[in-house]
Amino acid sequence: MAALWRCLYADYYKSRHTPFLWMHIGLPLVWAIVYLLYVHGRSPVLVSLYTGYMEILGVAMPLVSGIICGMVSMQEEQAGQFQNMLVSSPVKETAYLSKLLFVWGSGSLAILLAAVLLGVGATFVLRMERLPYDTFLWGAVYLSVSSVIFYIIHLWAGFTFGIGACMIIGGVGTLVAALMITSVGDAVWHYIPWGWGVRMVDSTALLRLGTLTGEMRTYVEGDVQIGWLWIILSTAVIGIMSLIWFHSWQGSRHAE
Repeated sequence: MAALWRCLYADYYKSRHTPFLWMHIGLPLVWAIVYLLYVHGRSPVLVSLYTGYMEILGVAMPLVSGIICGMVSMQEEQAGQFQNMLVSSPVKETAYLSKLLFVWGSGSLAILLAAVLLGVGATFVLRMERLPYDTFLWGAVYLSVSSVIFYIIHLWAGFTFGIGACMIIGGVGTLVAALMITSVGDAVWHYIPWGWGVRMVDSTALLRLGTLTGEMRTYVEGDVQIGWLWIILSTAVIGIMSLIWFHSWQGSRHAE
C-alpha cells in the first residue's frame, strides 16, 4: 500500500506542470457555465435539465478519457520509453494500478465537480427549489463507475500504440455513446461499455425524478440490475486482463 501511495504522489507530481489538472477543473466549469446559460430563461423541467446535462457528460467521457490517457502515455514515453514507470516499484503492477487510479480518480472528481456545479447553478442561477441533490451525486457516481473500463482500454492503447490510438478509440466511443441514447441502444446497451454511463443516467432520472409506476418501474429497475451485472463483471475481467498484459509488457510498442 505504501508503494502505491508513493507512485500516486509521483504521478501527481509529474502532472503539476501539465494541462492535466487544469483540464479536470476547467472542462466541468466551462460545461456548467455553457449549459446554464443555454437553459437560462427557458424554465426547464427538472428531468430534462438533469438528463440533458448528464447525458452530454456521459457522451464526452470516452473522448476526454482517451485524450487524458494519451497525454499520460506520451509523457511516460518521453520521460524514458516507459522505463521509469516499469522500475518505479518492486511490484511491477503497482505502477500500472497507480496510473489507472490517478487518471480515473481525477476523472471521477471532475464528474463530481460538474454535478455539484449543476446543483449550485440550478439553485442560484435558475432559482429552482427543492432540488434532489442526491440524484445529481448518484448520477456522478454512476458515470464514474461506468467509466473505469474506458481508462483501462485507453491506457492499454496509449502504452501500446500511442496517443493517436487513444483519441481514435475515444472518438469512436463518443459516437457509440451518443447512439446508445437513442432507441437503437434499448436492447443492447448492457453489452456495450460506451452505453453504460448515459443509460444509467437516464434510468436514474426515470426512477428518481420521473413518475414511473407499476410494470414500467419494475422493468426499468430490472434493466438497471442487468446493466450493473455487466458493468461489474466486464470491468473486473478487463481489469484482470490488463494486469496480466502489463506484467509481461516491457515498454515496447507494436509499431516499432
